[in-house]
Amino acid sequence: MRRFLILALGCWGLSFSYPAMADPVPGPVRSAVFLEAVATRGVECDLMRPWQASALRAQNLKDMERWSPERRLIFADEIERALSERSCDDEGIGVWINGASRGFDSEILPPYLIVYRTLVSYETPPAIFSSTTARLRYGPAVEAINQKLSALEASGAKAEGGKPWPEYIERIETAARGFVSTLANEDAPLAERDEAAVWIAQTAHIVELWLLDEGK
Repeated sequence: MRRFLILALGCWGLSFSYPAMADPVPGPVRSAVFLEAVATRGVECDLMRPWQASALRAQNLKDMERWSPERRLIFADEIERALSERSCDDEGIGVWINGASRGFDSEILPPYLIVYRTLVSYETPPAIFSSTTARLRYGPAVEAINQKLSALEASGAKAEGGKPWPEYIERIETAARGFVSTLANEDAPLAERDEAAVWIAQTAHIVELWLLDEGK
């Protein structure tokens, strides 16, 4: 997913203009501001689905984890400015969403679907997952996920990194089981347990938004 966003941002270039200043906005902040503006205006203007916006925000949060308080303050100021200047007909946002739309299905969505499906295969999924999905029956969700993954493979779409779909799915399933093991391991470093919890919670949230679109 990170590779997809880097490529998409590269295609976007510098459509967000910044006035000349003695202390220019750092590149990572500009990228984060742009993605947040895309997520906000994309949903408000019906240019993208809520699950897509949530996936963009998840990546933003990951990239911002080690930011200093000062950089976070710059981000807060810049996103307010960016949103005040960007409306629904903003060309830069529209071009980015149009260029990225296909990659959402083939690169961003699949890892979340695979992690979700792996988690519900446990007799007792992690509590943070179950409390976020708030589902009592996972059968319809798993059916929708299986259909989507099969459709992606049949369409000729490449899994992220160009891997064959079975190999890619197995790798993500292994990672998902690793999240569960780490979360349950009280001796694991707190940072690793936090990362596992974040991935599990974000997966539940993003896939539930996608399932809502699918009517499941």
